[in-house]
Parts: sequence; structure tokens; C-alpha cells
Amino acid sequence: MLGAALAGLSSGDRDVLLLVGWERLSYEEVAQALDIPIGTVRSRLNRARKQVRAALTVKESADRG
Repeated sequence: MLGAALAGLSSGDRDVLLLVGWERLSYEEVAQALDIPIGTVRSRLNRARKQVRAALTVKESADRG
């Protein structure tokens, strides 16, 4: 379920989400690693979290129905 939600993300969004969430890198570290501005890290992380949350909510609703 989570794997499918992650697979649905763009590679840039997925990379940021995994580096912050799984690898526990700071926004600054992610920005340096990916050579992108910190604002882009924040935007991608926010978008990725929303998309994963929405995908998991839809899946959960389908499982209940």
C-alpha cells in the first residue's frame, strides 16, 4: 500500500520525502545532496506528503467499502 503510494510520486518528490523521512536528513542536507534550493525541498516534501496521504486515504476507504 505504501509502496504503491510512493511509486505514484514524481522522482523528485519521492527523493525528498525519502531523504527527509527515512534517512532523517535536514532540509539543508537534502538541498545540498540534490543541488536544489531549500524552498524547493519544502515544496516537494509538502506535495509528496499530501499525495501519499491522499493515496492512503483512498485505499483505506476502498478497503472499508
